Amino acid sequence: MRKIALFAHDAGGADILLELLRASLEVAEFRIFCLKESPCFNLIKAKALEPFWCEITSSKEDIEAKLSAFSPSLIAYGTGWQNHLEYHFLAYANAHGLVSMAFLDHWTNYRERFGYPSTDWENNLPSFIVAHDTFSEKKAKEFGLPNVITIKNYALLAQLQNYSPLPQSNTLLFLSEPTAKVALASFGDAYFWGFTEKEVFEDILTCKTLLGCKDILIRLHPSDTPQTYQAIDSTVRFSTASLLEDIACAKIIVGIDTVALYTAYLLGKKVISYIPSTKRECSVPLPHTNQLTSFEHFTLEQLSSASHNPQNFGMDFALFLKTI
Repeated sequence: MRKIALFAHDAGGADILLELLRASLEVAEFRIFCLKESPCFNLIKAKALEPFWCEITSSKEDIEAKLSAFSPSLIAYGTGWQNHLEYHFLAYANAHGLVSMAFLDHWTNYRERFGYPSTDWENNLPSFIVAHDTFSEKKAKEFGLPNVITIKNYALLAQLQNYSPLPQSNTLLFLSEPTAKVALASFGDAYFWGFTEKEVFEDILTCKTLLGCKDILIRLHPSDTPQTYQAIDSTVRFSTASLLEDIACAKIIVGIDTVALYTAYLLGKKVISYIPSTKRECSVPLPHTNQLTSFEHFTLEQLSSASHNPQNFGMDFALFLKTI
């Protein structure tokens, strides 16, 4: 049986790879490599996948030693903004003549994930770049990224299949994102885009009546912390339920441009991407009527609902393995 090494750090890539692992246990032996202090490991625990986990440090030597002990025939990894340890996995794959696969998540910074605009960024490209939906595939190809393929997005499929409607409360669900942290890490300025999650939350508090809700529930991004929101409203509530439960119970769902907004949209919920700036556009493939820069003149009736189904997107991973 084929041995497949997986690496992820950020939550988006980790979710995609962990659900691929779950769906493909009959066709390969998997090992998921990640730091213990990472969003990926938190998801591993939440999904009860610890038996497949191998702890690593950020040391290239440690990563190479643990990969050698496992002896994979293929290496697949997520791409993200918090670190680039995936480059060590790519280097190992190249040194040993292995197939490498970089899995895209979200719809932003596709070239930057590989080190663009550095002059040698193309050296960080893997054997295959995996798009996760039709919008992702189109964007990757428009940027000229090579060897773009499509594999089923098992994380999204699992969410759609496991969703069960629940009694709806009069609650606005805010899907937080560490916007300031990302801007600071990427551009050296927390206000690079002209706003942070602080301004978004303050505006939502002001407009919750306009949005037809009495309460606000915050679902924290795996890389976010509660202090920013508690400093604004000490009574704010944070979710302890699953994402699907939060989506099901909410009357309306507001975020910046987290992937969970798209999931909620596909599940038929009222969804708003709120970005109070002209310096950044919404990257989530939502209708323009659901993308707001201001709540002025907004009405709930303007929100559109999902009109397409992603169920048939991409190749089954087991079938892909037969092609290489």
